[in-house]
Amino acid sequence: MNKHWYNYGNIFKVKFRDHFCYKCGRKLTIVKHRKVVFQKSEEAKYYDFDAGGDGGIMVGPCEFIHKVFFCPKCFQNIEFITQINQEDIEIIIKKVIKYFEKRNREIIISKSYETKLSEFVENNFNLNDDVILCLHISEKNKESKTYKIPISRRKFWERPYYFDISKKKLINFIK
Repeated sequence: MNKHWYNYGNIFKVKFRDHFCYKCGRKLTIVKHRKVVFQKSEEAKYYDFDAGGDGGIMVGPCEFIHKVFFCPKCFQNIEFITQINQEDIEIIIKKVIKYFEKRNREIIISKSYETKLSEFVENNFNLNDDVILCLHISEKNKESKTYKIPISRRKFWERPYYFDISKKKLINFIK
């Protein structure tokens, strides 16, 4: 069987941060994830079968191997991109609050998630659901706002979930 190793996500953020499960808060470990994909299967369109050893093309069933985070409490594998995105959301929120503090504006940003059934949940959500990240922004003497970001999914490999958020987008929304 053909095998292909690949790395996914910012390796510096993976190696130089402590990582805790976004659902339960338990410290994560890194494990190998293996997936066998058949060229004629429905999911084969997301995988690169031209990545065979020695520049060849892989044929037949192929095993794709990469590392993922593993939560020993939830027993779930979490793609690097998904976990790092959850961590980056917290970092972006802190940076935006500091940005407005420097401009003598005191804002408070709280985070929740909205499911497709319009229910609000804190952290214990399933990424397979159509989840929306809701950032609730409040400021003294101003009307509260909610910045909503739908969950996205990459179009290749293991197709990790993430929220497309940046400091610049959030600052522009608040202004």
